[in-house]
Amino acid sequence: MLDNGLGDEWDPLKSHMMVYGQGQQITILADPDRPDLWRREPYMSQLKNWAASTAPTGGYVIVFWRDEVVKI
Repeated sequence: MLDNGLGDEWDPLKSHMMVYGQGQQITILADPDRPDLWRREPYMSQLKNWAASTAPTGGYVIVFWRDEVVKI
């Protein structure tokens, strides 16, 4: 997990996502069998918050789902 302060909903067994940081990039690996889960709440709000907070220093959030790559 990216942050121990995240709620239980971010546990990979519940969220069906793996979240990790790589330099200024926050990477989300979304479960290929759960196409829309990462777009739902409470996840999308947090992804947007991370993107907004990292943008001033050149950071970004990127989601990988199957062959799709989405920058938040």
